Amino acid sequence: MRWIAEDPWPGIILLAGVAGLFLILRVRASRWIVPVCLGLAGGLYLLEQSIVTASEQIQEGLESLRLGFVNESQEEINRWISDGSPELRQLASDGLKLVKVSRGFHVQNVQVRLEEGEQRAVVELRGNGIVTIRQSDTPQHASTRWRTTWELESGRWQLVELRRLNPVTGDEIGALSVQ
Repeated sequence: MRWIAEDPWPGIILLAGVAGLFLILRVRASRWIVPVCLGLAGGLYLLEQSIVTASEQIQEGLESLRLGFVNESQEEINRWISDGSPELRQLASDGLKLVKVSRGFHVQNVQVRLEEGEQRAVVELRGNGIVTIRQSDTPQHASTRWRTTWELESGRWQLVELRRLNPVTGDEIGALSVQ
């Protein structure tokens, strides 16, 4: 389900357009319709700011994971990986030993699909940017694609599964394999 609060701009633009139309046409009712429309548009914006959806929480987790890799902080990375997934924590540790992720590395095309009564989410995303192979100290551009699974544990979204996909075909490949 998509909340109106996840993207309030169509509603805000519609309300502002109605207010503008009434002002242009100089309709008698515009004295009260314009302030009501603008007030509703402002209220919609405030509503959007106050509601944090599951999708937004997961995207926050993805950004924190990205920063954890950039800052080489295993502790920050582990905060977002489920205690029930020690193999993912080890994979993250191995990845930190293999490459250094640049600040310019970014996550994009995030698609969140909630399942099981919004207690589980499958997230597909792309990661692009410069990574430096530690063994040779060689920077190179990396284009990656991932399918991750998150579960809501004690009110917090935690990463429980990770699959790396070929960026072109979508076939599964090893998480740390060279492309």
